[in-house]
Amino acid sequence: MATRSALPPRRRGLPEELVVWEILVRLPPKPLLRCRLVCRAWRRLTSTRGFLLAHHRHQPSLPLVVGYGCDGGSLLDILTLDRRDAARPRLHPVARLKNAAHFVSASCDGILILNMTNCGEFYYSVCNPTTHQFADLPMLTGFFVMGFYQHRPTGEYRLLLYYQFRPEGSEDRYACYVYTLGSSEMPRQDLIFNTASESFWSMRQADKMNGNDLFEIDGTLGIYFCNDDATIVDIWVLQDYKTEFWSLKHRIELPVPDIKGKLDDGDDWSVMVLSEDGDVLVLVYYRQWLLCIGTDGKLLASFQHDVGCHYNTPLKLKKSLVPHAFFPLLKGYVVNARPFI
Repeated sequence: MATRSALPPRRRGLPEELVVWEILVRLPPKPLLRCRLVCRAWRRLTSTRGFLLAHHRHQPSLPLVVGYGCDGGSLLDILTLDRRDAARPRLHPVARLKNAAHFVSASCDGILILNMTNCGEFYYSVCNPTTHQFADLPMLTGFFVMGFYQHRPTGEYRLLLYYQFRPEGSEDRYACYVYTLGSSEMPRQDLIFNTASESFWSMRQADKMNGNDLFEIDGTLGIYFCNDDATIVDIWVLQDYKTEFWSLKHRIELPVPDIKGKLDDGDDWSVMVLSEDGDVLVLVYYRQWLLCIGTDGKLLASFQHDVGCHYNTPLKLKKSLVPHAFFPLLKGYVVNARPFI
């Protein structure tokens, strides 16, 4: 009769497939990387491209906030605003870059396009703040970024650019270009045109509405604007595309005493509106302060940048650990090195 000690050990806990594809795949990147140290099987299974793509799909798409500062050199802080708990928004640091006086101009699948200006010219770089990969895009000097997307048929990541020029004796003209990340060729000129209607049109705004800040709200087009003192925010939504009928969805009176109590010496703040799943949040920023305000006009949270100021962007960041073949092909490619600190 076999004793209990002679029996093969019984595996305990959840099945490995369930752990990997239902639990690990939903973890944020940093905890996932720590879990890889548990055993070789977890490291192997969570390093496949299929798993990393699934992991990226499970990550939340969060509003992107940028912090600028000077601490022995220019700093760029990349942060996300997590407002899944609408009553308690939280600001999470993602990466910090040293000696990189950049602005964030585009975002796609966890990849950011950064730009800086020098003597009126635009210079671009690309980075993945989650994996700390960074490279320059020197061939794009002088272009302006209009969009950043993945070309589905090829899987390539491309930039839609435009270039402003003035032929002698004529007015300014604009040309559209497409550039594939990792390509050694200059951006190719492209014509962007609606081949079905072969027409462009302008859309009317609601009466007395003079805002120019567009965003998506409840699956439709929204626009917001502030009064001259930036104390009241009106949010309009497009109810009918055919008739171009707009309706006022929210009028938010900002908590001016609370704002001035935080800003101390400032009353020239800026405002941005964000919406996700119908949940609207107003961001007020001035120098080092970022304030989050609900549609009821109440201050929900406030954040202070440690060495500089906050700058809100209309972009979102969906963190990604997916490797991209174009990065090593680019000039000045580094990983876990400067400008990341």
